[in-house]
Amino acid sequence: MTRFFNTLLILMTVLCLYGQNAASADTLKINSLRIGSHFDKTRIVVELSESSEFRVFMLEKPNRLVIDLEAFDWEAGFPSLTGQNLVSTIRNGVLETGISRIVLELTSPAALKTAFILPRGPSVSNRVVIDLIPSKMPTIANTQRIFGNLKSGGGTKIQKTQTSQTLPPSEPENTSAPTIKGKKPLIVIDAGHGGQDPGAIGDGGEYEKKVTLAAAKELKKQLEATGRYRVHLTRDSDKFVKLPDRVKIARTREADLFISLHADSIDNASVSGASIYTLSNKASDAQTEKLAARENRVDLIAGVDLSHEDKQVANILIDLAMRDTMNQSKFFANLVVKQAGKKGIRLLEKPHRYAGFAVLKAPDIPSVLVEMGFMSNKKEVALLTSADYRQKMAASIAAGIDGYFSKVHKNGL
Repeated sequence: MTRFFNTLLILMTVLCLYGQNAASADTLKINSLRIGSHFDKTRIVVELSESSEFRVFMLEKPNRLVIDLEAFDWEAGFPSLTGQNLVSTIRNGVLETGISRIVLELTSPAALKTAFILPRGPSVSNRVVIDLIPSKMPTIANTQRIFGNLKSGGGTKIQKTQTSQTLPPSEPENTSAPTIKGKKPLIVIDAGHGGQDPGAIGDGGEYEKKVTLAAAKELKKQLEATGRYRVHLTRDSDKFVKLPDRVKIARTREADLFISLHADSIDNASVSGASIYTLSNKASDAQTEKLAARENRVDLIAGVDLSHEDKQVANILIDLAMRDTMNQSKFFANLVVKQAGKKGIRLLEKPHRYAGFAVLKAPDIPSVLVEMGFMSNKKEVALLTSADYRQKMAASIAAGIDGYFSKVHKNGL
């Protein structure tokens, strides 16, 4: 199914759910969300039109407070976040049939002290009250503690969420070079194929593995020249690296971004142009199930040990992490597409595409796979093997990286 029809299907599903909710006078409504800063805690109060089961928990990297409630209509607007220092972003949307989610992005680590329901009174509505306390370092206990007893309904998940405040837009507000404070972001660049695996072979005997390695080295050179990034190659010579090991390298080193470089091949020699892939929703769902089914759940998500959690809790945490990662990957991919167009890189008609490539399945690292062109097209092979084109391709990706981290650091993530 094309990206257009995927989007249309999502919109139709959301509209259907909205129509069902609007038809019911008993639909839960979020009337307001308030944030109060106190000397010893930050209190979040969510006012509800009626009582609801709830589920509240914390995640880190980035620090987030998650509030799950029975399906609701959002009528609260969004509070001003000036005057308090803990919450940077608020978003809400449908998690699955019968359940909606509110996510608060936090500017610093915090611990979940308590969360409870206050029932309706003579002059007040039903409220979910949540208290957060400062925490210099999030602990496993903080990120695994769950308040409330809301159970998943097992419905089909809807990928698109309603957003507010500072979630990444389709284009960055400012793609200028970011000012990096503290530890520099780590970019892991994966040169596809290698060793006994040559990849696609051009008519003149050119190997994809050589094209990707040369491009990876050029991108590394340009990124390191800025002084803003740390860069690591999954391979820096003609050697074979297994696909799972490429992802493992990125996760072991705690990469902030993973970029796999390839060159495509097709039976039609007239086809040319670059494209960029991110993980498809279908592949993400399958990967979530696979990850959640593992017996050893230690380090499935950076900083969260799931080995002692039941299936429901593990599914919630993995699902949220993967969907946030997918959103960041898509945002980055769109930036690269824009920059490639600006720099004269020929692109396929729909350059941002979706697939279930193994190298895109890290649950906690935004990842893309760049098909730089076609080895099956003679003219494009000439470009792919030229230093000038490699420099232009690397500059496009580097500009996309700058735009991505400009947004990341602006949002304090």
